[in-house]
Amino acid sequence: MLLTLDLAHHPEIKRVVLAASPHYRKRKAFFSVAETVSLTGTYWSSGSRSTYTAVRLADGFALGAPHYNPPQFGGPTHAPECVIPAGVAIVETGIFCGRPATAFVRIGPADAAKLLPQAADSRQ
Repeated sequence: MLLTLDLAHHPEIKRVVLAASPHYRKRKAFFSVAETVSLTGTYWSSGSRSTYTAVRLADGFALGAPHYNPPQFGGPTHAPECVIPAGVAIVETGIFCGRPATAFVRIGPADAAKLLPQAADSRQ
């Protein structure tokens, strides 16, 4: 399930996004429930680069994931997979074609009920 959320109506999601990227200014974010996330696009390619940040839901503590080189320069040949731990959201931000990318919040099924009840009510 992928939701596009207006952050003005979902302050709990906005808090998670701003913990990962304090200068985020877009009004919307994508939201998904997943058990794992693939860390793709962490290197510069055609003006785009993804940044992954783990945000602890209890207190908003954020910790960034490493950036990998492309495969031709010694990076992994397959995108690393990360299991989303309980109590943590993985937020993907970055640059897409030279402009700020829309945030993508992924959360584990065990924690979905904490953030999802209001999110599921408005499938915007």
